[in-house]
Amino acid sequence: MRPFSIRNKIMVTVVLFFMLVSALGIYWYQMSARIIQDNTLKLSGEIIKQMSSRLDSYFSEIVDLTLPMIARPAVAQYLENSGKGPYERLLYTKQLNKMFYNVMVGRPDIYGISIVSQKKIAGSSYSNLYAEKRFQSIAGQLDHSGKFEIIGMNQYLDVKLFTMAVKFFSPGTQNWGIMIIDLRLDKVSAFSSGVMLGDTGFAWIADAQGRYLYYPDHKRWGEGIPVSHLDRMKTRSAGGNVENVDGKKMLVSYRWSDVTNLTFFSEVPLSELNRDLVKLRNVTFVIGIIALIFSLIVVISVSFSLTDSILVLQRMMKRVESGKLDARLPSAKKGEIGYLYRSFNSMVDEINNLIRTVSEFQLKEKESELRHLDSRMQALQYQINPHFLYNTLEIVNSHAIIENKPVISRIINSLARIFRYSVENHTRTVPLSMELDYMRDYLDIQMERFENLQVDIRIDDSLIGHVTAVPMTLQPLLENVFKHGYQKHKLEAVYLSVSGELAGDAFYLYIEDQGGGMDPHTMDYYNGLFHGTSERTECDCLGLLNVHDRIQLFFGERFGLAFVRSDHTGTVIRIALPFRNNSEQG
Repeated sequence: MRPFSIRNKIMVTVVLFFMLVSALGIYWYQMSARIIQDNTLKLSGEIIKQMSSRLDSYFSEIVDLTLPMIARPAVAQYLENSGKGPYERLLYTKQLNKMFYNVMVGRPDIYGISIVSQKKIAGSSYSNLYAEKRFQSIAGQLDHSGKFEIIGMNQYLDVKLFTMAVKFFSPGTQNWGIMIIDLRLDKVSAFSSGVMLGDTGFAWIADAQGRYLYYPDHKRWGEGIPVSHLDRMKTRSAGGNVENVDGKKMLVSYRWSDVTNLTFFSEVPLSELNRDLVKLRNVTFVIGIIALIFSLIVVISVSFSLTDSILVLQRMMKRVESGKLDARLPSAKKGEIGYLYRSFNSMVDEINNLIRTVSEFQLKEKESELRHLDSRMQALQYQINPHFLYNTLEIVNSHAIIENKPVISRIINSLARIFRYSVENHTRTVPLSMELDYMRDYLDIQMERFENLQVDIRIDDSLIGHVTAVPMTLQPLLENVFKHGYQKHKLEAVYLSVSGELAGDAFYLYIEDQGGGMDPHTMDYYNGLFHGTSERTECDCLGLLNVHDRIQLFFGERFGLAFVRSDHTGTVIRIALPFRNNSEQG
């Protein structure tokens, strides 16, 4: 039998390759469609998981905010005495309303709070009658004392409400009652509004009674959900699959929350997921047919008389494969083979260069990984839970308000803002106004510490909008004033001044105190450190150098710190920051 020629072998190879690519294309299309569906299920599952987590956190926040009220003496007195007569009811209801006001202030999401005694006598922030009317139905749903339960949706006048309640006993007595928390439904539903999956996908929430708690079409709020979705709710689990919804194939994901007893759903049209994939399949098929025809024409028209040159190239390639990167082909050869030989030589040179580059890169990458690991370890050592601390400060603030302690409330609010600024601000630069707000909160706390401290802030508000600063710039300098200006010299902190001055394209901030100051030699040494003329040795000035270095890192060597004056009458330090007018900012 006559062996196949190279031409025939190439033609057969092209046809087989086309068939293989076609089979792989079909397999790729099927697998891609499946992967897209799986990834979309995972993505939508993560989205509704985050929605559920946010709503769980919100309800936990409401519980933490309102549950302490049932332990208040006013509640126990109300349960004990509200049924004795109109005067007693009016007297103790007034105390409840005052307590309700302290909790609801600044919380527009809470529509109303009601406490109803076992005698069906209600004290409510908005309607006693409405609370008494619902007592029987709500009390029947509360199985455990001291645990909030989600009651569901209600409507008062034209306001849609989302109700949660708790049954409780007065300490040391048999008196009991229920506390009803009515939340605005639109505030609760806001956790799902704005969530889009693709072009037309969306998310929605169902309550424990199988009704729409939130749906993009507000007209369906309160209506019953389809039976197929109701069956998913009964499983009290999470999952997803393809379902027919209103005649369309939809990718449906769901998740039940054991905290709120709500079920979260997401729906994405299957046609939307595969739309671009179908287009790509058709285009790929057409291109494949064209490529096959073109390949056959080229194979027929091209001569294969250059087999010897190809074999030489093959031998050289085997040498390279064995690790002998000194292989070279004659570069003087002309035509396509000559170009191929020169390309081979260039490839071998490039491989040598890449090996050297990869070796250097791997070394640098290992060094970077070590530095990154060290940074992560350091970050983990200082990591805390901001959300827990925020809630804790909010609880302390609430008790301060209830106990009519405005000073404590103000300090707690200042501390919360300071903590939020230092933890949540990860930007490279911030507006100077944010630094000044942070400074005022810090000084507000220090003024409670130093009763005779006088703070004088003189800065033109029309200028600070054009000034950019580095986060956490002013606080170390102010701390330096109290530590080295006053405490080091055993002086009482009585005066601190912060002023601003525009000088061309620079904005100068001056911090002045009336502390003990420093000797001229020390001041000159610090200024030398700032200007790079003094040698850096171990000193008690790392905080100042850190602030100075960060300012120069972001804004250049023209900006930074400098001591203007320091003697026994006090110290003045200047901070130079860039000033940008409106045209520069644009």
